[in-house]
Amino acid sequence: MSNRRRVATDRAELARLTEDNRALRERSEAAHATAELRARMVAHVSHELRTPMQAIMSLLALLDDHGLPTEQRRQHLSTLRGSSEDLLLLIDGLVDTAQIEGKRPSLRTDDFSPRATLEQLVDLLGPSAHKRGLELRSALAPDLPARLRGDRLRLRQIVINLIGNSIKFTRQGHVELRASARVEHDVARLQVEVSDTGVGIGPEAMSRLFRDFSRVGDLSVEGTGLGLSISKQLVDALGGRLDVDSDPGVGTTFRFEVTMPLLVAPAAEPTAEADTRPRVLVADDDGAGRELLVTALRRSGYAVDGVADGAAAVASALARPYVAVILDVQLPELDGPGAARQIRDVRGDVALIALTGHTEIDVLGRCKDAGIDAILIKPVKLETLRATIARVAAERMQPVELAVIRGYVTADDPAFVPGLIDVYLREAEGDLEALQEAAARREIARVAQLAHRLKGSSAGFGARLLAERCQSLYAAARAEQPASDELAAVAREFARVKAALSVERTRLISS
Repeated sequence: MSNRRRVATDRAELARLTEDNRALRERSEAAHATAELRARMVAHVSHELRTPMQAIMSLLALLDDHGLPTEQRRQHLSTLRGSSEDLLLLIDGLVDTAQIEGKRPSLRTDDFSPRATLEQLVDLLGPSAHKRGLELRSALAPDLPARLRGDRLRLRQIVINLIGNSIKFTRQGHVELRASARVEHDVARLQVEVSDTGVGIGPEAMSRLFRDFSRVGDLSVEGTGLGLSISKQLVDALGGRLDVDSDPGVGTTFRFEVTMPLLVAPAAEPTAEADTRPRVLVADDDGAGRELLVTALRRSGYAVDGVADGAAAVASALARPYVAVILDVQLPELDGPGAARQIRDVRGDVALIALTGHTEIDVLGRCKDAGIDAILIKPVKLETLRATIARVAAERMQPVELAVIRGYVTADDPAFVPGLIDVYLREAEGDLEALQEAAARREIARVAQLAHRLKGSSAGFGARLLAERCQSLYAAARAEQPASDELAAVAREFARVKAALSVERTRLISS
């Protein structure tokens, strides 16, 4: 080979090696940046896991003290259960993230109203937009299907991520949610768009928009950039496609379409799993008396189960989500107070009601010591029993479903939910004050309007009982009936919701 050809070959080889080294360096730098972000996330997750684990270990040590009073032991068990639930939620979240990264997100099937689902999200996220001086609009087609069958929670997660992203990168103007559907035979193609008047996305940023840990726009905005990536993978898992159009400085539109079965009519016989009625357990060894109570309560709108002894009552109460358990004091196998004690040690959220023919002080005292909420002396009128169930179940019901709130938490924006809580509480307190003023001035239409608005925002936070109280107030106002009792009930329940949300906000910030 001539020297000239050898030199040319060497130069080509040198150029190839130089290019390979450059590409290798770029991949190494990208891998290092991703690893650094993942390390920060792992450190955060480690802290999240250690916090409830530390609480569990400390509480177990305290419970080892056999001299603890019963009430204090019960409080520790309740706290221990809460910490265990926190830990389980974190583990579920980690599994979910791993499944999504492996492009295998878990899906569930629900029957749901697309309109109600999307309207609820507008009510939920509207205050967050208003806090930034933005308007959150919605334009839902009037012919949206009444019911669809699909993964409602994943749909919510996608839309929350898209709206949250638009709010984050929009300094002025508005964010708009639009939805329509094309019905074809027994399926509906649900089309959802989220548009904004934000900073927009340039061509270079567009090419890496849906990658993990990618961010665009103002780098001073906090977040790891997982929201859009997760949304895309969830849309893919639902069999759809997520697209984006954007003009830098003008705004961005995200759109996706998913196909879901059309639910034309409800099933003729609702299954136990689909039954949304409050569920009550009746434990009585008198077969005739038990069946009488079961039938009467079913006619009153409850889903009711019956058992004949205390051991069966404990097993059932720990296996199903009852709002109330009615226990005859003199049950075989395990008497009423004994069964109540075992149930209460595990479940602090269920109402326990004792039925007894005895009025002796020691019997009543045993019931109270076992954690029973109400004691009714036989014979009991059905109206009294219904009122007692409603009252005690409301007192025992958690003011806020924390799983709903924690479902909005993402690593992409850890400050989002605490800020959302602040905005909700401020707006709700304003609505409640305005409600009281409107009621004092007998402005019935204004009372109905405010009650309806507070109902929507509260339902979005998982405050089911507060939403129900607002609905009762709204119905009374629409019927032009006196509503002082309903308004007082709204105020009382809001106080409970505020306390629960304040605790959850502190937990989220400290973690």
